[in-house]
Amino acid sequence: MCLNIASGTATDFGYGRHCGSVVPEPVADDEEFKISPFPTRQKGYYSGGDNVLNHSSGQFFYLPASKVIVFETHHVYTTRIEDVFKVEGNLIFPSSYYYQQNFSNQGRTYYSHSSDSSDGGTLGFEFHGFWSRATGKLCMVGSGSTYSKEGKLLHLRAVLKLNNVKDSSDINTLITGTMDSLYPADDPNYSDPISVLMFPQGSYKYTRVSKDFSQGCPGGTDVPKNSSLNLSRTRPICDMFSYGYSAFELEYASGCDSSKSCSPLGDRVGYLPRFMYLSTIQCSDDMLSLRFLIEFTDDTYMRYSSSPNFSTSLIGEGSWDAKKNRLCIVACRIEDASGSSLEKSHVGDCTTLLSLRFPAILSIRNTRTLVGEIWSEKPRNEPGFFDRILFRDTDRNRGRTQLQGLKYEYMETDQVKKSCPKRSIKGKRSRQYPDGYSADMAFSMTIKGPKGGNGWGSSRSLAVGDQPDQIFPFLIQSSSSRPKSSAVEADAGVSLLNISYQMRIELYNSELFPGIDPYNQSSNGNLEFLLSAEGIYDAETGNLCMVGCRRLRSHNISIDCDIVVDVHFPPLNSDMKESEIKGSIKSTRIKTDHLHFEPLEFSGSARYSTWAKESIWRMDFEMVMSVISNTLAIVFVVLQIFHVRRHPGVCPLVSLLMLVILSLGHLVPLVLNLEAMFGQNSEQSVWRRSGTWLEMNEVVIRAITMVAFLVHIRLLMFSWTARCSKEKNKALWIAEKRGLYLCFPVYIAGGLIIGTARQHSSSYTEQAILGGSRAYCHGALSRFFYIGISLVRLVPHGYDLCRTHNHVDMTDSYIYADPTADYYSTAWDVIIPMLGLFFAAIVYLQQRFGGHCFLPKRFRESVTYDELPMDSVEQSPLKSST
Repeated sequence: MCLNIASGTATDFGYGRHCGSVVPEPVADDEEFKISPFPTRQKGYYSGGDNVLNHSSGQFFYLPASKVIVFETHHVYTTRIEDVFKVEGNLIFPSSYYYQQNFSNQGRTYYSHSSDSSDGGTLGFEFHGFWSRATGKLCMVGSGSTYSKEGKLLHLRAVLKLNNVKDSSDINTLITGTMDSLYPADDPNYSDPISVLMFPQGSYKYTRVSKDFSQGCPGGTDVPKNSSLNLSRTRPICDMFSYGYSAFELEYASGCDSSKSCSPLGDRVGYLPRFMYLSTIQCSDDMLSLRFLIEFTDDTYMRYSSSPNFSTSLIGEGSWDAKKNRLCIVACRIEDASGSSLEKSHVGDCTTLLSLRFPAILSIRNTRTLVGEIWSEKPRNEPGFFDRILFRDTDRNRGRTQLQGLKYEYMETDQVKKSCPKRSIKGKRSRQYPDGYSADMAFSMTIKGPKGGNGWGSSRSLAVGDQPDQIFPFLIQSSSSRPKSSAVEADAGVSLLNISYQMRIELYNSELFPGIDPYNQSSNGNLEFLLSAEGIYDAETGNLCMVGCRRLRSHNISIDCDIVVDVHFPPLNSDMKESEIKGSIKSTRIKTDHLHFEPLEFSGSARYSTWAKESIWRMDFEMVMSVISNTLAIVFVVLQIFHVRRHPGVCPLVSLLMLVILSLGHLVPLVLNLEAMFGQNSEQSVWRRSGTWLEMNEVVIRAITMVAFLVHIRLLMFSWTARCSKEKNKALWIAEKRGLYLCFPVYIAGGLIIGTARQHSSSYTEQAILGGSRAYCHGALSRFFYIGISLVRLVPHGYDLCRTHNHVDMTDSYIYADPTADYYSTAWDVIIPMLGLFFAAIVYLQQRFGGHCFLPKRFRESVTYDELPMDSVEQSPLKSST
């Protein structure tokens, strides 16, 4: 932890002058006191201090705007005055804030808000002072340091005064106070006043909820006990809320608006909150009771980017009612907690109650695993009363609140029979479609509306036949999961299977989707379209037909089930052109109905597990191919180095441009993959597929590529040194320039075609240069070099041609011959090998009969013959063009 803290004693900062009237300064003993006003780390919130507290922007899960503080108690000593104790500790203002471990009970770990104090911008104060247990007052003085907005180091001194700091607390106890600068306002080290609010966690007593629950939840709706799941001793209620917070969607009674009788906040805000969050503060030792901060907001994302708004929040305590299988919560309002100051905050009205339960049965109309209600104990005619509000958990809680014994019942079997007639099998009967029980049934989708609107969505199965989906491992199917209709029973054992789905769709440009409930609009203006569906999947045709239900907010009815969802999966043995999932979402209401909406067409890429396994095998094969290819490139370059060493006279004749281009062909992928090479940011760079650490294999490939690059550079150095050390090489430099003039247009044209440079070098533009720029080399190249390098560049296209006809396109998984990075298509895979062989033949003829042997005589330049070393292979004099 890196904190900017300056040390000192209470006397050094004038404790008596600033705190003597709050808690007298007695003589402290050396004996440590076992009771502390705070736990080791006490979390709280603050307001103010804007001139010295600048929050750095965090990453996705950070809360950069959260105004959170953490008090760390280091030592507590007794003094000569009874019930007055000396306290030493740090008050930390974290620069970023996230959910992490915060408390534990009986060996279990729980997660709540925590701070990141490693940032250099974190401000910490080291405080010394005295605490009166009798009055609950704590006064401390101390110092810290930080940097101003302009980057100037500030040395801060402050006095911290807190109230209600007691060794025991209940729901009415709020620790509040201030932190004021000890410098005058005109001093550069002055800091603005800060107000503080904390929910004490030491020795908390649950006074609002009864442990025996003889009266249950007063005013709560009674439901049959068997309709809710019970909790086992191995998974008590504290485990169900161990992740710190839970998000819920509020459902108001029909006809509700922003009137006082509808909102749980009364007239505090002028709108009806859409979401509620339960943030766990503390859990009791017996694991049966909890404390919550209950927050209300109108934005599903607001909770992740800001501190609680205490004027729209409640503080509550709850206990598990084992008799009725529900959690009962009593909540109190936090009064006088304005955004400018938290000092006067206190607990007020405690007439708000909540009840939460875990439904035992899921259906198309209820796919949530945690539901509840919130109501007021006040009479209807009293201020602060509001009508009963239902709430359901959101997808953000999915997987955290599952209990054994959960069941699913199919409710729309008859409607599915009417809306989804069995389709005849068209085309080849040999086609195989995914198993309805497999994970292949989940898919993402791209949405297209009738008026040009678009969007995206995701779908996953909730229950399939008599087995639960993997996301619900404890889900038990009811007997009604078997198809009941006669039309279904005839083929039930062959291909038809009951299935239920959850679909989440986000539509852009809301005005292009008339009929979609406008109340389901997110903060960015997009429409959220949530759909639950159930129907029949036909494994013989790959067709999935379902009846869907969407929840409504702005109409007198709360749910619309006049929707048909039709999905068609591609065959498992399909080719690249048939690998898309296609479907539609249609309203069966008449067009004049205000709930009617135009059909939504969607498509998505299938990600079948068999394709994934095949893709993994292909990637392993491509890794081997890449290693072999780069290894052969190294071998051929080494052979060329031996060639120029045996015949030093040919070294200046090797094209420098060619060697530069070949070197760049190995350098570019290295530069683009430095992160993979050196293992930076390993959490994000490691790609794990089927238990194989692909990134480790890629590092091997990059290492071999590095060796290939180095041997190319070695050959380039040989040629450059020889070219610069020889006299009368003017003709060679002229030829080099001509080759450069030829190559630039070729590469510029290629760049315009492919758009931008990608990870691998161009596969055969290099070969064109390798042949065209060697018209003057005359035997400077070993046959193994130019033939071998040509083959290394041509083999990927032959492989791509074979891969196209034998593998389904799984983009983002190419290791060798990546079609997104080079010229790979059926046409190019034929043209480039032919050109490669053609240019290799030209190089051979040039080295055999002269650089201009294939040109008419009138275009040939005059040449002089210098005596150069004889090529042992060619057995002919080498020529140097002039």
